[in-house]
Amino acid sequence: MDLREKFENALYSVRFVGEELSVRGVSIYDLSHTLIAFQRIVHKAHLAQENRLTKGAFPDKDARQRLALQIGERRRQSDAFALLPILADLHVQQYMEKLADYVFSGIVGYYTGDVLRRLKGETDLNKQIFISSIYTEVTNIANRVDASGGVEAINIGAPLKGHSTVATFDAETKNYLSTLKDEFFLGDFQEIKGRVYKLYPASKIVAIKRNGGTSVSIFLNDADFDRIRYHQESRPLFNFKGRPRYQFGVQTKMITAFEADSIDYMPNEFE
Repeated sequence: MDLREKFENALYSVRFVGEELSVRGVSIYDLSHTLIAFQRIVHKAHLAQENRLTKGAFPDKDARQRLALQIGERRRQSDAFALLPILADLHVQQYMEKLADYVFSGIVGYYTGDVLRRLKGETDLNKQIFISSIYTEVTNIANRVDASGGVEAINIGAPLKGHSTVATFDAETKNYLSTLKDEFFLGDFQEIKGRVYKLYPASKIVAIKRNGGTSVSIFLNDADFDRIRYHQESRPLFNFKGRPRYQFGVQTKMITAFEADSIDYMPNEFE
């Protein structure tokens, strides 16, 4: 075995824990879903660091080769797998080690149960988008717990850095993730403007078209919603002051939802 493929030299490790796994290996279904989700987290970390973590973004062919992980040594404890870069190039190895720190910094909040606090304390929007966007992948990993394959927990480690476990996903984590399903976090205060073209009275939301044709859902208080609802113009132009809302699991920096603190009508103004 190549020295770098040994367990203690691996960039990441994934260990499946369960009483049944002491006498047999993990199922292909549980293994494949976990590894694919983890590889996607690595991709998103790379895109976030390049300021390209937007809806539909994906690393190009060359980048995917540099980011690709392979299985190295396997150990039966219950069933553990070492993960390392496919390419042995020194520059790739160095970049992937640096990227691993970014990956773990995003995962750990889901493990400790304080991801919302971490998001509020984070000042880098790219990092915030990364943390919230990997909710889908983290959930896919946690969903392998207590399914039909006998997996009771999944441990993610960093053997190269001497950490056998950085994060553990178990039944408690799974329950915590379910509470985050419809969560969002607020971005920095800013102003946006657009013409109102649709109203949702039950939820006090209006939809606007911004310059360029993009649509944004604006969340309003009762008074501001009624002000727009009963405005004499059919498609009035308003300026909205507040903060964008970013939904968990959504991979985009584009503003699609906005929580308005105040609004200003803009008569006779060209967009």
